[in-house]
Amino acid sequence: MDNTEKNKNEEHLLLKEIHHRVKNNLNIIIGLLELQIQNVEDNAVKEMFRQSINRIRSMAIIHEYLYRNDSKSSIELPVYIESLTDTLISVYADYRRELIINYSMDKVITDFEVAIPVGLIVNELVTNSIKHAFIDRQKGIIDIYLEKKDKQIILTIKDNGIGIPVNLDIENSKTLGLQLVRLLVDQLSGNYKIFREEGTKVQIEIPFKELKVN
Repeated sequence: MDNTEKNKNEEHLLLKEIHHRVKNNLNIIIGLLELQIQNVEDNAVKEMFRQSINRIRSMAIIHEYLYRNDSKSSIELPVYIESLTDTLISVYADYRRELIINYSMDKVITDFEVAIPVGLIVNELVTNSIKHAFIDRQKGIIDIYLEKKDKQIILTIKDNGIGIPVNLDIENSKTLGLQLVRLLVDQLSGNYKIFREEGTKVQIEIPFKELKVN
């Protein structure tokens, strides 16, 4: 093994160790917040803690992914999205309804700069569907589509729930989740559309240059 190859291997091992430590540190923060929840009686405050935990967990999942895979910084977006949504279904299992998530996703390889905001967007939109779309319903369906098209990725999240209330001004909503989605889409230089027919559908288009697998 020459010095160049040796240095590359050492760099790769160092990166894996960094991802491992970051993931562990994020999990420590999650654990501390979960302990704090136990001392909170107000349900609204508890839910704020839980949403914060889910946002942190969405970032921890990326570091876990990179630690367990050989790629240095490339992330297979569909694998990451499925890990996120599986976790959300588990977190909100106490809502006691049957939820089905359908996936139709092109293989998209990306990096931190795209994956983290996309993960946070998915977290907000799927959480919103789980919590609000199926009130007084025992079953619900969430469809997640990821498509590569014309140097863009198109992410669509759709549910067959009750839909967004007609009197809700989406563009000027003070809801933290929707504000966060708007900020993250802007960060990605993308745009989004929200449709209210037969449930709720959010479609996000993001400029994209795919990475090669390391």
